[in-house]
Amino acid sequence: MRQTQIYLRRYWPNLQPALLGLAIGLVLFLGVRAVSPHPGDTCGQLGQIREEWEIGMPSRQLMCVATLDGDLRYGPVILPPARKHQQQ
Repeated sequence: MRQTQIYLRRYWPNLQPALLGLAIGLVLFLGVRAVSPHPGDTCGQLGQIREEWEIGMPSRQLMCVATLDGDLRYGPVILPPARKHQQQ
């Protein structure tokens, strides 16, 4: 136990920035995840489009859709296939 106390007193100034960086990263990750809507979450306005954010992943669009039960939930946006333009 005494060795641990001596080690912490000696290296604590060097450990503080690393631990602070880890804490900030964790809070940022959890904050972005909590604020962003996810598929299956409830929504308020039919047809509303929002983006799902995930750190390290590209954002996805989600649309507020009605379920068979009558609930409003976020679901993935299904885009129509792209049309090929004819050159004249």
